[in-house]
Amino acid sequence: MLIGLGNLIMGDEGVGVHAMRQLEAEYAFEPRVELVDGGTSGLDLLPLLKDQRRLLLIDALASDAPPGTIRVIRDGEIRSALTEKVSLHHLGIADLLALAELLDYAPPEIVLIGIVPGRLEMELALSEPLHEVMPEIVETVMSVLADWGIAARPCGKTGGERAGGESKLS
Repeated sequence: MLIGLGNLIMGDEGVGVHAMRQLEAEYAFEPRVELVDGGTSGLDLLPLLKDQRRLLLIDALASDAPPGTIRVIRDGEIRSALTEKVSLHHLGIADLLALAELLDYAPPEIVLIGIVPGRLEMELALSEPLHEVMPEIVETVMSVLADWGIAARPCGKTGGERAGGESKLS
């Protein structure tokens, strides 16, 4: 399962959802990958985690690094990486992962692709630094999926067409 997280009306805070939507529009995945617009859902995502073998999260990540910096964080390191909050949904994601572990819902393998935001204000578009690194974000996602043995093929679909997998909106 791949979950794009973030608030689309807060500029770079929505980078995870933007990335997930781009992947959905441009690629088909084999074996099937479920693509989820997690928005700012937090604990509402818990039922989706049950019986997943792998979970890939894409989200804005607070850091002193320059905007557009991409970090790949794995398993147990994720909750500590979310201690500095970009937004309130990070509290929800940290709680989600803790509760999933407690209930034995946590997938054996979890990866967070975190992108350092530049602009966190009421705006629908990504800042220029994040817009420029979107191809690198997609490449990073594809690399993680390839490590998991998941192949993707470009499908060139745009707009409302489904590209691959199954998309759920939360």
